[in-house]
Amino acid sequence: MEPIRERAADAQPRPVRRAPWSGRSPAAAAESAREKIIDATLACIRRHGLERTSISAIATIAGVSRPTVYAYFDTREALVSVALEQAGASIAERVVAAARRRSKTAGDFAVEALIAARREFRAEPALHPISQAPADPWAANEALSENSLQIARTILEPITSYDPSLESRLDEITETLIRWLLSLLIFDSDRTSSDTKLRAYLRRSVVPAILPPEPGECSTEPGDSEPTDASTAEDEPAADKPVPADPIP
Repeated sequence: MEPIRERAADAQPRPVRRAPWSGRSPAAAAESAREKIIDATLACIRRHGLERTSISAIATIAGVSRPTVYAYFDTREALVSVALEQAGASIAERVVAAARRRSKTAGDFAVEALIAARREFRAEPALHPISQAPADPWAANEALSENSLQIARTILEPITSYDPSLESRLDEITETLIRWLLSLLIFDSDRTSSDTKLRAYLRRSVVPAILPPEPGECSTEPGDSEPTDASTAEDEPAADKPVPADPIP
C-alpha cells in the first residue's frame, strides 16, 4: 500500500481549464452587454408598449438575468430613458438630411425639420410613448428632458448656417419647435392631413414665431403701450374736455 500512497503524493495537480479568451477586454464586454440590454428595451417597447415594459421582460428578451440588468441600470425609468434617447438620436441624422434637401432659408429648415421629424417619430414604435398623448407622466416629461432637448438642438443647429443671428436664440427655438412637434404628433386636423398642407400651415404659423421681425417691423415688448381701441376711444370722453352739465329745466 505504501507505493500507492507515494504515487498519490507525487501526482501533479490537474491544470484548471479556463474558458477560451474572446479577444475582448472586460470593458468592451461590459459595453456590449449594456448595448444588448438597451436593444432589448427598445424591442420590448415596440412589441408591448411602455406600460408592459418591465425589467423581467427586458431581461428575457436580452437573454440575461434581472440582476444583470440592474448591474447596468438602477431603475426601469433610467433604462427606458437611455433607450428612448438612443432611438431619438438614431433618427436625427435622417431628419437633418431631409430638411437640408428642401431648404434655402432658416424658415425652410425649421418647417422641413418639423415635417421630417413627425414622419420619423410616427414610423418608430419605440417613440410612441412620447409621441402619442402619453398617459405616463414620466413619458410626458421625458419629451422635454435635458437630454431630449440636447438631441433636438443637434438636429436644429444647421439652422444657424442659414441665419447666424439665430445662434443666441437656438435653445429657445429648440424648445419652441419641440412643443410644436409634440402637438403635431398628438393632434391631427385638415391643416396637417398631408405634408403639403402641413408645410403651408407651418410657414404661416411657425416661421413668424421663431424668426426675427423684418427691418422696420414693429414689435410690442413688455412695458410698451398697448394700441388704443378706436371704438373705446370714441365712446369715452376726453380727459381734458369738460363734460357739459345737464340743462336746467
